[in-house]
Amino acid sequence: MRAAWDRIAARNRLLRLLVRGGARPAGALFALQALGAVLPALHALAVGYLVARPSPARACIVAGLLFLDQTGWLLRTALGTLVARRIDGSLRATVRSLAASAPGLGELESAEFQDRAERVIDGGVSMSRRRSAGAAAVGQLTLWFRMVGAAAATLLLARFSPVLAVSLLVVSLGVRTMLRRQWIGLIDVLDADPVSQRKLLYLSELAVTAASHDVRMYGLTDWLGMRFRAMGMIAYGKVWRGLWSVLRRQWLTFVLITAMAAAALAVPAMATADGRLRPDELITYVLAAWGIFAISGMGFEAYDIEYGLRGMQATEELTARYAGTAPGVEGPTATGGPPTVCLEDVVFTYPGRQRPTLDGLSLTLHPGEKLAVVGANGVGKTTFVKLLCGLYRPDSGRITVDGREPSLPEWRRRTTVLFQDFVRYPASLRDNVALGAPELPVNDDAVRKALDLAGAGALVDALPDGLDTSMWREGDDGTDVSGGQWQRIALARALYAVHAGRRLIVLDEPTAHLDARAEAEFHEQVVSRVPDVTTVLISHRLSTVRPADRIVLLRDGRVAESGSHSELLAAGGDYARFFALQAGAFHYRAESR
Repeated sequence: MRAAWDRIAARNRLLRLLVRGGARPAGALFALQALGAVLPALHALAVGYLVARPSPARACIVAGLLFLDQTGWLLRTALGTLVARRIDGSLRATVRSLAASAPGLGELESAEFQDRAERVIDGGVSMSRRRSAGAAAVGQLTLWFRMVGAAAATLLLARFSPVLAVSLLVVSLGVRTMLRRQWIGLIDVLDADPVSQRKLLYLSELAVTAASHDVRMYGLTDWLGMRFRAMGMIAYGKVWRGLWSVLRRQWLTFVLITAMAAAALAVPAMATADGRLRPDELITYVLAAWGIFAISGMGFEAYDIEYGLRGMQATEELTARYAGTAPGVEGPTATGGPPTVCLEDVVFTYPGRQRPTLDGLSLTLHPGEKLAVVGANGVGKTTFVKLLCGLYRPDSGRITVDGREPSLPEWRRRTTVLFQDFVRYPASLRDNVALGAPELPVNDDAVRKALDLAGAGALVDALPDGLDTSMWREGDDGTDVSGGQWQRIALARALYAVHAGRRLIVLDEPTAHLDARAEAEFHEQVVSRVPDVTTVLISHRLSTVRPADRIVLLRDGRVAESGSHSELLAAGGDYARFFALQAGAFHYRAESR
């Protein structure tokens, strides 16, 4: 009983979503659905009157009702699509807002968030489904008025035989319930494995766009095709088997519908043969019976409702979990000088892993210091950056700024980062730089200065429209540049944020896309020319970090070595060995030329 009440309550919440589609479109859709509900009964009466006494006027009434029915169907379809898309857009905006307000990446990367967000935004690309809360709301309204139409037809048929009318309605609703349980149960099977469906989508995107060059160069079409088919069997194999099971159980519904259709025809026919019904009444009541039968069919709205319910419930769960959390970047304009940042015995473990990436990391960043963090691949350098920026939360330990733990909005207004996997925004060159400080009006002089400081000043003059050049390579009027030039643009974005008041700048592998000459000039032209900031430089190229005030080497998730370049070389530890290896490789390449 509780489950039934929960379903009713959920369907009522679907109807309340209609207001998100706009008051006027939703109101017009409601009116058209009400008209569509009573038209079958009116049509049955009109046809009966026409048969009883044929006349041009009555024929026009029947034709007018048919025209009104078809016109109403077309308008309902168009309005229903409009309302559904507006509702879906509103819910997706809600999810985007919740994602933006999540304080860190841990929440966004969790399976809980990913599964629910997918159910909200999934348009449905398989099993003939569309997971749309908007379509579900419109479908629920359609179903509600189909029930109204069936009730009107039942009342009309009850004028002849209340027993037959009620019997047809009960059996029709029973058949609908049976069909719903059989077919809708497949949705639960389909929703049980969202991870496999995400993998299937990933493989399809990999084949079409993400790895299109590798697919052609290495002949991976067959390999990807086999992987796609195998993953399809994992994701949908149980659904296909369930589909055949449902088809084999359709005999009972077939028998019930056949029996009731025979009764709907035979009972009025026998009454007409006995003289108890006129021919016009026979036609009216048979058409009314067919109006009742309409409710037994599983229209697409039934599937829309069941799929869309899950999207609505996912939105409600995400809202309950994440609404009210602090926005990720909102806060006061950055103020103050370079901060003192202390990491005290910080431990962090990625979900699903047994071993912590950072294990007891303690480190102090002094105001105005240029600190370099190095180490072998996988020791946690990028993880350290994300913890420093508040994108992850430590499992234990704490991170303080100037002796206290600041709020995330406040801290992020004092920090700027060049991430290793920096973003290439589909926008103008100006916006790609100015988005480093979106809270301030765009200052072209500051944008040009940041580009000059990043070594990309000549790029402005080389591009066709200067700062207005579109950097969206997918567009017809877009312009793409090399990886090294993009890295300089991303670096300019971080430097522009320094102009806006950020006083901690973190550079994660800032020379990964630069050539040897540009790398050698990086510290002299960039890092040393950024005054009054605390700089954290992450790199595996030790020549880049050599001029830093202090270098720390991470090992086993904590600081293993600390000192200047000369001090670490003299200590003869891992840093000295790494530097000797890289220097030897450089000299070998130079001599071989």
